[in-house]
Amino acid sequence: MNRNIIITGASSGIGEALAFEFAKRGYGLGLTARRLNVLKNIQKKIKEEYPNTRIEIQALDVTDYSKVPTVLKKLTTALGSLDILVANAGMSASAQIGSGNFEGDRLTIETNLLGAMATVEAGVQIMKKSGNGQIVGISSVAGFRGLAGAASYSASKAGLSTYLEAARNDVKEFGIHITTINPGYIDTPINQKRKVRPFVITVEKGASIIAKQIESRAFDICAPVFPWVILGTIMKILPGWVWRRIKVR
Repeated sequence: MNRNIIITGASSGIGEALAFEFAKRGYGLGLTARRLNVLKNIQKKIKEEYPNTRIEIQALDVTDYSKVPTVLKKLTTALGSLDILVANAGMSASAQIGSGNFEGDRLTIETNLLGAMATVEAGVQIMKKSGNGQIVGISSVAGFRGLAGAASYSASKAGLSTYLEAARNDVKEFGIHITTINPGYIDTPINQKRKVRPFVITVEKGASIIAKQIESRAFDICAPVFPWVILGTIMKILPGWVWRRIKVR
């Protein structure tokens, strides 16, 4: 029996690339995003490249928290099961602190953290009934330390990683596995305006790496593992006075 995966934020970036990658791997797809017209174009392209792929799409803004459970249930029913749920929807409207960007910061937190929490909560409720499943949260190496010019983005990803760590212990009794993916710089619109993007890789390569990590049922992992597992460790242990001297905008 084919496995089914639901991906939020599938209209661009990592989410879109993962949709193509898992179609190539033979999965049934449930895709959500705010822009339904873009999802329809992606659905068409995937069907052209992988004609046998089952694809269901639904419009969803993950900050409309009450609609998240309804949409995920609709997709699960249409696909027949939910094996993997990827909480990927995210954005970055961060700016330098004091620039009058609070609304952008608020939306970043609401989307990346609260929207992901709403997604995980709804996914767990679905998977508890079947007694198995895997939930994947797309966090970031930006959650390891606060990045200048991206304070709300860093905070949202640090919060998500901590939430997923706690959730992992909450749901293990139900046979649900939780994976946290911490991408480094993958070439997507969310980071293309940053001047410094060390070790950046293409979104297609990033999606291939992440898909392998999901299928291996990793717990908490960087994507790619090298050099980010080393850099991430260094980021976490650097004293604050050293980190203040590092320009990462």
